[in-house]
Amino acid sequence: MDVADPLRFGQEEDNVEDEVLLSDEPPARAPVAPPPAAPAAASDPLSLVAESGAGYRDTYASLASQPVHREAPRGQQGAAGPTPLAAAGPATATPTAQPRPQPRSYALDDSEEIGPASSDAGFLRATSSAAARSRVAGNGAASTSGPGAGSSRGTPQYHITVSDPVRRIGDSVIPGFTSTHTEYLVASTAVGEGAGGRERRRIEVRRRFKDFVALADLLAVTQRGYFVFPRPDKNTLDQQLGKSDFVELRRAELERYLRKLAAHPVVARGEELRVFLEAEGSLSSSLAWQQLQPARGSLLEGIGRLPRQLIGSDSSVPSTVEAQQNVRNTSDLLRRFRELGERMRQEYKAPPVLGEEEARLRERRVGVEDYAEKLAAASRRAEKMVKEFEELGAVMGDLGLSFVKLAKYEEEEGAKCGQYTELGVGARAVAASAHRVGIAAVRHSRLARAANVGAMEALEPLHDELAMSPAVVAALREREAALLTAQSIEEDLGKRQAAAAALDEAGARRVGGDAAKARKVAALQNEVAALQAAHEAAQQEYERVRERNLQELERTRQERTAEFGRLVRQFGQVNAEYGQRAIELWRAVAEDFGAGAQVDAQLRAQT
Repeated sequence: MDVADPLRFGQEEDNVEDEVLLSDEPPARAPVAPPPAAPAAASDPLSLVAESGAGYRDTYASLASQPVHREAPRGQQGAAGPTPLAAAGPATATPTAQPRPQPRSYALDDSEEIGPASSDAGFLRATSSAAARSRVAGNGAASTSGPGAGSSRGTPQYHITVSDPVRRIGDSVIPGFTSTHTEYLVASTAVGEGAGGRERRRIEVRRRFKDFVALADLLAVTQRGYFVFPRPDKNTLDQQLGKSDFVELRRAELERYLRKLAAHPVVARGEELRVFLEAEGSLSSSLAWQQLQPARGSLLEGIGRLPRQLIGSDSSVPSTVEAQQNVRNTSDLLRRFRELGERMRQEYKAPPVLGEEEARLRERRVGVEDYAEKLAAASRRAEKMVKEFEELGAVMGDLGLSFVKLAKYEEEEGAKCGQYTELGVGARAVAASAHRVGIAAVRHSRLARAANVGAMEALEPLHDELAMSPAVVAALREREAALLTAQSIEEDLGKRQAAAAALDEAGARRVGGDAAKARKVAALQNEVAALQAAHEAAQQEYERVRERNLQELERTRQERTAEFGRLVRQFGQVNAEYGQRAIELWRAVAEDFGAGAQVDAQLRAQT
C-alpha cells in the first residue's frame, strides 16, 4: 500500500486498525510518496490514537498483565517477524490465543526510525537471556508461558505444560440440572534420573481443577512434613463474576504449581505426581490413583461414633494407622477433643518440657512467620516500584509522541510559509529539534519498559518465597501436631495404666478375688497394650516429620541463598545497564544541541 506521508496512518483494505510499534526490531518501511499540499488531520497518528480512546498510557498500564515473549534466534523467526521483548501494542490478553492481524509499523522520517534493535532495549537481551539460561540450567524447565509462572527451584523430573482449557458440561448433583467445569490439557515429559538422563515420550491427560485439589490433599497426607508448594486458590467469586482472563490466569497458576512440584526433590519422585500426570481418563476412576488414597474418616462418621465411644461400646483407643495421621484426617472426634484439651493445658496451665531441638524448631517457625510478614511488605513495595516505573515509561512515550506531533505540525507550517523564507527555515529548525527529542523520548520509553520487564524477572524469587511461606509454616505445624498426638496418647496411656494398677491392687486384697474387677483389669490391660502400640507409632511419625522438617529447612536455606543472590545480581545489572543506556541516549541528544561537553562535565562532577 502506498503511503503519502511517512507519519500518515493509512487504512488497510480489511479495515484493520494500524498500530505504532515501539518494538526492538526496525519496522518495515512503507513506500514513501511526495507529501500532499494539505495533509488531512486524520493522518496524524496521535490524533488517531486520541480519537480511538486507546491512549498509550492505557497501553503501557496493561503491560503487567501481559506475558513476556522472548525473541527467537534470527534463523528461527517465522514469516510474522521477530517477537517484541514486551507487549507494545494495545493488545488485550485473552483466555485462549486468538489469531490477530500483524500490525504495521511506520518510519518517522526517510532516514530514521523509532529505535533500531541494536540501540535501546536490545542491550537488555543479553542480560535477560543469560538469566533465562541460568534458570533453565538450574531448573530444567523452560521459561514462563503466562502470568505468574515463575522460575522453579531444584532440578525438575518432568517438563510440564498446562494448556488448551476446554469448557465441559456434565450432570449436577441436583437431578435435572447440569453443571459446567473447565478441563486443562496437562502435558508432561519425564527427564532426569528417573528417565536415565533421556527424555521419555510425551504424555497428555485432561485434568479439571478438583483433580488438582485432590492431588494437593493427597500430598498433604503422604508427604507430611515436607515443604510442598501450595496449590492455587479456588477463586469462586472471580469465576462467578465471569472475568475474561480468569481461565488463563488459573491455567498459568496450575502450570506453575505442577512445575514447583516437579522441582521438589522428593515430591517429584513420588507416585502421587506420576499417577496424576500419567493416569488416562478420569483421575477419580483410576485404579492406581485409588490405591494411593489413605484411609480417611469423615465428620459424619465421627458424629455417629462419638456416643458409642462415650458409653464404652466403641473403642476410644486410636489404631496405629490413625496415630500416624493428623487428627483432622480421622473420624475420631473424641481424640480431637482430647488433643484440643491437651493443647489448651500446655498453653495456659503447664507448658510442656521440650527437647533442645524441638525448642529450636518452634523458634524457627515463629521466625518464618515474622519473615513472611517482611516478605509481604517487600513484595508490596516491589509492586509499587514496578507500577511507578511503568508510569515513567508511559509518560516518556506520551511526551515523545507529542514532540513528534509537534515536529510534523512545524513541518507543515514551514511548507506553507515557503521553503526559503525566514519563517519556513525557522519552522524546519524547530521541527528538527522536536523530532530529535521525540525520537529520544520514545526510545527512552521503550528502554524503561524493557528494564521494567527485566526487573520483574529479577524479583521473581521474592514473590516465590512469599508464596511458599504458608507451606513452610504448615509443615512446621504438622510436626507440632504429631508431637501433640504422641503426648496426648502418652497421657491417656498413663491414666489407664494407673487405673489398671489400682483395680488389680483392689482385687488382690479381696479373698478369692473379684471376677468383675478381673475382667475390667484384663480390658484395661488390652487397652494399655493398644495405647502402647499407638504411642510407639505416633512417636515414630513425629520423628519422621521432624527429620523431614530439618532436611527441608536446610534445603530451602541453600536455595534461598542462591536465589536471592541471583536476584541481587540481576536486579543490579538491569538497573545499571538501564542507567548507562539512558545516559548514552540523552548524551547523544545533548551533543546534537551542542551541550555534550557540559553534560560530560556534570557527570564527572557527580562521580
